[in-house]
Amino acid sequence: MIRFEHFGFTYENSGLGVKDIDLTVRPGELIVLTGPSGCGKTTLTRCINGLIPDFYEGTITGRCTVCGMDITQQETGDFSAKVGSVFQDPRSQFFTMQVRTELPFPGENLGLPRKTLQSDLQKTVSELSLQPLLDRSIFALSSGEKQKIATASVYAAGVEIYVLDEPSANLDRDGTEQLRQLLEKLKGQGKTVVISEHKLYYLRDLADRVVWMRDGRIRRVFSGAEFAALSPQFLTEHGLRQTELSKVPHSVPKVKAVPDAVRLEVFGLSFHYPGGNPLWQNVSFSCRGGEIVGIVGKNGAGKTTICRVLMGLEKPSAGIIQLNGNGASKRQRRKATFSVVQDVDYQLIAGSVAEELRMGHERDPDMEEKIRQVLNRFSLGDYADSHPTELSGGQKQRLSIALACLSGKKILFFDEPTSGLDAANMALVRSSIVHLAESGCLCFVITHDDEFTAGLFTSLLTIGQDGTIRYQNAAEQDPNQLIQYDQ
Repeated sequence: MIRFEHFGFTYENSGLGVKDIDLTVRPGELIVLTGPSGCGKTTLTRCINGLIPDFYEGTITGRCTVCGMDITQQETGDFSAKVGSVFQDPRSQFFTMQVRTELPFPGENLGLPRKTLQSDLQKTVSELSLQPLLDRSIFALSSGEKQKIATASVYAAGVEIYVLDEPSANLDRDGTEQLRQLLEKLKGQGKTVVISEHKLYYLRDLADRVVWMRDGRIRRVFSGAEFAALSPQFLTEHGLRQTELSKVPHSVPKVKAVPDAVRLEVFGLSFHYPGGNPLWQNVSFSCRGGEIVGIVGKNGAGKTTICRVLMGLEKPSAGIIQLNGNGASKRQRRKATFSVVQDVDYQLIAGSVAEELRMGHERDPDMEEKIRQVLNRFSLGDYADSHPTELSGGQKQRLSIALACLSGKKILFFDEPTSGLDAANMALVRSSIVHLAESGCLCFVITHDDEFTAGLFTSLLTIGQDGTIRYQNAAEQDPNQLIQYDQ
């Protein structure tokens, strides 16, 4: 059992956290924590798995117990035999270099016998269909594949309580469905599951209760039936994602002619990693400023790789890339582009949010006003002097989008830009990308977020499992099928 009794936690440096939390999670329940970015969902998960107070300094009020253990009187390791965690950034929980050795690692850490470890490994690989990934390097996995392995390693450990923070963030439709099936299996086994999540559609028929949080407090608790019956209007008004994708309206935006817009042309492009088979080959297409190009495909298909090639971060095996009708070297492409990466921690390096935005623009006399405006636009005005590490995952994501808006670059790449974002901020990011395109930017967007794509893409780069890439105008597609590439 998990019990919060008038519980509060305030982070030492930021003053943020949770307040007056009263919540009991009974054994065998599947509980969903949802609400706006920064509302306190992740803080509660850190209490359940013992990271608070051992790894995060702050002030605790009230009481939190997990399996009868008071979090203020136990060490993090005391929870490991009972609680397994899947973090929003799966890289933070990997300890080995290979999938085959990573999956049994939590069990090894608990001192389980070798025979048990081998049996659990075989069972996990079979039940979660992981055979194609078993002999892969962790470093060679896509973000979605890393998410699968992180979840599988916890499953292999056989814990009683599962704590998952945004587990669907980087998963394609097949991966999300596999996650849903796993959660259903855990419920059938009587496991306790606590999920912090913005995407709600795959949990509609699984959740026993849904806890809606805002400003560090629990505002309302819905039963599973109440949650499933919520109207699209209610969800929108309360900043929640939709529970039925069929009710999300899709459309195709019109491309407006932008004078002197940047042109990107690709002829016969191919790529393969050293010693490997071609990832994709003989790709040709042309696009220009004003377009929003969706790059879609299954996890591991090569979506991020083609962006890295276009940006000049990877060398193609063959082909030509031109900017404005002229051949463009890797260096020229790097200077002409800006990327919002999937793991935003990699691109946040300054000592404060304001410094992050100011970096590279010191000579612009109007930059301080531009920074003030973009901070207010992305609801980050109160965090100008905060260190980026103090921000929530969703706030970091918004900061990275703000950096793109201030970059002044005409070719922009967004890799899963809505990871960790609530409904309101998802809509804000969508409108920001549309505004950038209307101003003459060429925007490439990698996403598995079906809600986000509504009314966004003007064209598509679809990467098939056979390595083929099709480029087509989105108007040629059924609007309701724009991201259903796995059909």
